[in-house]
Amino acid sequence: MKKDFTVDFWIYNEEILKQAISDFSEVGEIELRKNVITISGEIDSEIEEIFNELMNYILSL
Repeated sequence: MKKDFTVDFWIYNEEILKQAISDFSEVGEIELRKNVITISGEIDSEIEEIFNELMNYILSL
């Protein structure tokens, strides 16, 4: 299962997003294309949790 999340580069720095996705590469399959983050996972709640943790990590950078 895959889920897409749109991010706004006016709010989030693209380079920080790329770094965070690289740091999270062991957690799951995460891709950034244009302004869309695609996360793959087994179930919807797992994908949501990965996204939430990723965004928290991004804010901490």
